[in-house]
Amino acid sequence: MLKRRMRPLALLLSAVFSSQVFADQVVLNDGSQLNGTIQQIADGKLILDTAFADEVTIDFSKVTKLTTDKPYMIQLESSDRIVGQIATNANGQHQLTGTAFGDVPLDPANIETLWPAGTNKPQLSALEAEYEAKLADAEATKQAEVDQIQQSYETQLQQVREENTALKDPWRGNLAIGVQGAKGNTERFAATGRGELFRETEAERMAMYMEINYAKEDGEQTENEKLAGISLERDISENYFARGSADFEIDDFEELDLRAIATASIGRFFIREEDLVFKGFAGLGYRFESYSDGTNEKDPTGVLGYDVNYKMNSRLRLFHDLTYYPSFSSPGQNYLVVTNFGGEMPITESEAWKVRASLRSQYNSQPAIDAEKTDTSYRLNLVYDWD
Repeated sequence: MLKRRMRPLALLLSAVFSSQVFADQVVLNDGSQLNGTIQQIADGKLILDTAFADEVTIDFSKVTKLTTDKPYMIQLESSDRIVGQIATNANGQHQLTGTAFGDVPLDPANIETLWPAGTNKPQLSALEAEYEAKLADAEATKQAEVDQIQQSYETQLQQVREENTALKDPWRGNLAIGVQGAKGNTERFAATGRGELFRETEAERMAMYMEINYAKEDGEQTENEKLAGISLERDISENYFARGSADFEIDDFEELDLRAIATASIGRFFIREEDLVFKGFAGLGYRFESYSDGTNEKDPTGVLGYDVNYKMNSRLRLFHDLTYYPSFSSPGQNYLVVTNFGGEMPITESEAWKVRASLRSQYNSQPAIDAEKTDTSYRLNLVYDWD
């Protein structure tokens, strides 16, 4: 009889104990501990659904410890996203468990946004809720006001979706190919290929490229050039950024076995709009040149340049950049100037395929003995662009 009476009590205690053990736990900097279900972390606030006070909003900066009983979608301040369950190990250190990468160390202070896996990001849900409220209020007003709210909602929603897509996959790139030939009185063959890869987040931009140019006329090579480089920019403020770059060149007809230039500089956006970007940079670097006659040149160098990208309309984009590398030892006599100018236009509805025309000019004030000071090349390439 006693056993029958104790069984409901044991089940009740078990349910209460399980809800406390497996609930999400939040510990504040004053030692307070709250149990419940985390609804979201967004805009510096943590919303916790508790049994004693329904939803509680907490300043996230006051949270010192955080554990969850199920996986959440977590976006860090670095814009990286990962799905996992927050736990603490035997040493009291936070970590994400059950991720695609196994157990990952985690500092709760680096969490920018958190929401249940499989649901919309809080900002997107808030935008939809705001739209519904505004639309309900506007039903009794003129149709023009309804249309205006609808247009504003669609614009903001598209922007949020584009930002989400960029966060998921910040990489994009393109591949350009050009071929030219002739047969008859003159036998000519020329080929060029260039690949570019870009990674862009809210505060950082990385670009890599590799280019090969080859030409042959009447059985003799007339061009054999290889170019490669990488640059990284990170915003310091709204208008200023830090920049690092490395560029490499091999050119048989300049008798250049290798030219390598590494620089570090500070840049500024003079214009930073959707259809026009104009920026400049200045800094220091190191220039190394090795020629086929066995001579080498090593010299600290300065770097000064600008970059312009102009979207003239929905079909045409123009670009132009110029970089000046003066030698520290004799800046007025030993310097290198590299400039690129061109434009591209899509030829398909999806804008994945484009035609690009470009001009690249390089002026070396002290070239090899049999080489010209100015080296200019013209390109007309077919480009495949992907996001």
